[in-house]
Amino acid sequence: MPRKTSKKQGEEKEGSQEISGGPMVTIIKTALAAKLSPRGEGKITYQVGRCGETLLLRISGNESSGRFSKEWVSVEKIRDALSKAPKGAASFKAALLLQEAWQGKSSCNGGFAAAILMAEELLVRDDDPKKKGMQKRSSPDAIEAWEKRLLAEELPEDVEVVPLHPPKSKPFFKKAAETEEENNEEDSNP
Repeated sequence: MPRKTSKKQGEEKEGSQEISGGPMVTIIKTALAAKLSPRGEGKITYQVGRCGETLLLRISGNESSGRFSKEWVSVEKIRDALSKAPKGAASFKAALLLQEAWQGKSSCNGGFAAAILMAEELLVRDDDPKKKGMQKRSSPDAIEAWEKRLLAEELPEDVEVVPLHPPKSKPFFKKAAETEEENNEEDSNP
């Protein structure tokens, strides 16, 4: 469950403290990104957070269709995925490269991530009609500069702090074997 914290709780501002049994992420930005396809309806909601000195990105919502993983992904993993792109001003399919940064295998993760990086002006669309659906880096060091700027920003008075790894929800239905075991235990206890 998200919690708010204030500057009076300085140690919690860093977002790296262990609360509820795991590391916490301080959300420093929530924004919207347009989808890559001109036919794509709705926008993608994303969050940028920090856990200590690690910058993280998460796809947190989608106004229309397309499944995605809500996991936090480090900017380092995103940078590693993009390192496989051609160097210089060459175009590439960012969605395909970015897919590997996510552990979750939802097919929209890469495309949504590319849209987010375009919204953050880290990637730009290649305007060549022969290179439809391809992107280029906005500059060679854009990600590093963006990361450095966000980590240096002063955090607002109230920030949202969430678990890096939220607890897994319990299944709505129990397996038949578990239910039968519970019934047998109840019958054997006087």
